[in-house]
Amino acid sequence: MKDVTALAGMDLQVDETGLLLQFGPNIRHPAPEFRTLDHVRTSLADPGARGPDHLYTIYMDIYERSDEPALRDQGLLYGAVVYNHGAMGKEWVRSQGHVHSEKNGTGLRYSEVYEFWTGTGYIYLQKENGPVVSRAFLVEVKAGDRLLIPFGWVHLVVNSGDDVLSFGAWCARENILEYDRLRELGGPAHFVLTDGSVVKNPRYQSVADVQYATPRDFPHLGIAHDRPIYSTWKRNPGALTFMAHPELVGDLWAEL
Repeated sequence: MKDVTALAGMDLQVDETGLLLQFGPNIRHPAPEFRTLDHVRTSLADPGARGPDHLYTIYMDIYERSDEPALRDQGLLYGAVVYNHGAMGKEWVRSQGHVHSEKNGTGLRYSEVYEFWTGTGYIYLQKENGPVVSRAFLVEVKAGDRLLIPFGWVHLVVNSGDDVLSFGAWCARENILEYDRLRELGGPAHFVLTDGSVVKNPRYQSVADVQYATPRDFPHLGIAHDRPIYSTWKRNPGALTFMAHPELVGDLWAEL
């Protein structure tokens, strides 16, 4: 069991054996959702790959009991994920990838803020959710790192380390995670392999080379790099208003 209270800003421990979270008495949380190897097969470089059956565990809508009214009023949702480590064939354990839904009438898709508690890995980002991809990044992350996901970009998390990887995340309560187009393309535009290489998905028509970056290379909209993102919200609830209202900031990543 690993205590991540200082990094998470709430009373949490990571059960690395069960890929679960243990919550303090003041924390409300849903039942965990489990993702298995079969859930992600259609997005793998090798759909027949072998690997751990239990890949990751998801908790959506976690909060301290007194915070529920404010979170619902602001349209915010806080969740967490715990990832297994190891390989799926030639790839590291990872999520299947998704893009966020568009807020009606804005032309902008919702974003997300990640905060890592344990482990090491990458966030993979690709600009377009289609067969032609003009930009793609691998952002190396470790415990304590925070990253604001660019509006409208496909993203997924890769656990490239030997330990369980866990993180918390803010998103809009109205946000819907969209998977279908990415599944049609057989996964992301690049696959991150355990030998350190990154290969392009042959089902895409045209794919730019992946670029390497750090969380500090991207806009952060005032999200502190030295404070838990839950604590940031509690100290200044208005700091995350743009999560439910992307039109307040526009697409800062349009030229990225």
